[in-house]
Amino acid sequence: MKEDWVKVFESREILKTKLVEDALKQQGVESHILERPDSAIPSLGAATLYAPQDKAQKALEIIRTIDFSAVEED
Repeated sequence: MKEDWVKVFESREILKTKLVEDALKQQGVESHILERPDSAIPSLGAATLYAPQDKAQKALEIIRTIDFSAVEED
């Protein structure tokens, strides 16, 4: 990970993280997903999204507008 990047989002659901990444990309905010699989069960774990520090505030504003209801699990 680049030095000046900060965490702007994290979820155990990769789909949510990819949704956020796409929303940021559409608004011109570069981002990067770092997946951390669980050591016992690799299919589990967290997906963390990072953005450049100078774009973090804009990223957080965009994230607050995202409707996650389409990807909520039953």
